[in-house]
Amino acid sequence: MSMSGQPLVQASESPVVPRPAPSPTALREAVARITPPRVREFDRQLVEASTNAQTGRTLGPLWLFRRSWAQFVEVHRYPDVARRHEELLAMVERGHSDTRRAAVEISRILAWADGGWTSERMLLVLRARRPG
Repeated sequence: MSMSGQPLVQASESPVVPRPAPSPTALREAVARITPPRVREFDRQLVEASTNAQTGRTLGPLWLFRRSWAQFVEVHRYPDVARRHEELLAMVERGHSDTRRAAVEISRILAWADGGWTSERMLLVLRARRPG
């Protein structure tokens, strides 16, 4: 449940785009459809991750890039979840009195986005209450 007690993802809610494969090409296509202004950031981070992977001779930067953008796409496939995620991030940035609860809720959203729940029809349940 959200801080207001309402589920963030209703069982009847459909994602705005299909879940893409976790490849840079498929993720970029999804980002372009969901949040076109973020494509430049995606491209810049992909170049940075590729450069760091080559320089450091490790796949770690590419793995982190893929995971970060896969989470971003999964969250943004569901507009209600994306709005809540942005709201929580803003609370943390402002140092809101419920920052700890917001951080816990953000962690739950990202765990869900990582595939913590496998069914697209599952409810995203978060335990915290929305500030007044």
